[in-house]
Amino acid sequence: MKNLRKKSVEILFFAIFFNIYNIYSQSNNKTLAFNWFDNTVKKENLPINNGKFHTNFDKLVGNVDRYYISDKFSHANLGYENQEYFDVNLKYDIYKDELILKSEGEGLFEINLIKENVQYFKLHDRKFVNLNLDKQFPLNFRSGYYEENLLGKNFIFYIKHYKDKKEIIKGTETFIDYYYKNQFVLFINGKYNLINSKSELIKIFPNEKSKINDFYLMNRNLKSENESKFMENLMRYINSI
Repeated sequence: MKNLRKKSVEILFFAIFFNIYNIYSQSNNKTLAFNWFDNTVKKENLPINNGKFHTNFDKLVGNVDRYYISDKFSHANLGYENQEYFDVNLKYDIYKDELILKSEGEGLFEINLIKENVQYFKLHDRKFVNLNLDKQFPLNFRSGYYEENLLGKNFIFYIKHYKDKKEIIKGTETFIDYYYKNQFVLFINGKYNLINSKSELIKIFPNEKSKINDFYLMNRNLKSENESKFMENLMRYINSI
């Protein structure tokens, strides 16, 4: 199916169906072309509709759930088995580190996509990559999907978004309270490095020690309020030096 999909889109651009070709060649938009094929063959028959059903029976204490940003499905792009899919409905369970697809067709059920087949996805204006596929990625690091936050001049900065949970018993029922956590990873000089502390970062950039210290000092409030944004700003600053 995936080869048929690619070949069919190529045929489209070579104008076997002239009227369809005319529409897509004028737009010069690969996204529209792939969407045309996906709708033609019916999306429920595509290779991405494969995986275990996603279930969630959480009883929450508050309004913090297990998902990244929202428990609602959003339009996203996906790299799956070396094929690109556009405008698919995804959400990301960062407690289980599962990418979830809303299946098309009758029933509209939810599927946990097969992780080893997912190269990347773009959701909520952020790009995530599957670092499990990189043989250089350390086994003692938290596995799975990482946000590719910044492609620097000589490094790549990643953020691991995840949640832990605490169970709270009320009477005969068990409720769950989720809380957000993160990890920061820097790929530089062919190696992945954890940078969850200032000292770890200074080891990598010893020549910038004073500037890193100054940045921490001037942005203490941001670090306590939004550590991910703090680290994103810090890495952009280092990249600009």
